[in-house]
Amino acid sequence: MTSPRQDALQSPTMSTVNTKKVSDRRSLRFGRMSDLIDDVSAFEGNIQASGNWTPAQIVEHVTKLIQCSLDGFEVPNAPLIVRGIVKMMRSSVLNKPMKPGVKLPGNFKFLVPSDDVTWAQATGHLKKVVDRIEKGERMKQRSPVLGFLEHEEWIQLHCRHSEMHFSFLQPVEKTPEASTESNSE
Repeated sequence: MTSPRQDALQSPTMSTVNTKKVSDRRSLRFGRMSDLIDDVSAFEGNIQASGNWTPAQIVEHVTKLIQCSLDGFEVPNAPLIVRGIVKMMRSSVLNKPMKPGVKLPGNFKFLVPSDDVTWAQATGHLKKVVDRIEKGERMKQRSPVLGFLEHEEWIQLHCRHSEMHFSFLQPVEKTPEASTESNSE
């Protein structure tokens, strides 16, 4: 049985937040895939999100993109003009912080996580996918937007993408009352 607070973490946010204007984001910088696991593991389930998705949805979205870089994408390439523009910005995309508020086009909706994904499911999925990489599996699928990326470039992209999304995750301070309740269960 989950607590009301845990249920709230797993239900979708009812109002829409302009994520470009969210100010209470964490500043993150990841260098390797294991940093993603370290970050989500540090929360121990005491977490909230300051954007439009639940913490679980954020982690699941990041995981879906990582999995696509291993297993392939379900979409055709982006239009040539988009790929050309992004190609000129490739170094920035891989090395500089990503900006929030980008809306996924319709053919990328498969990257949108389900409303009912739980924190345990999302973090378990992330650990499983990152474990594949840590055990030596190479990310070598063609990106529909960036084209072919080297394995190390995929790592950079996933780190930048995760930094942006995970910056919306915030720890929830345990109140003395909550600590007492959890000790009595």
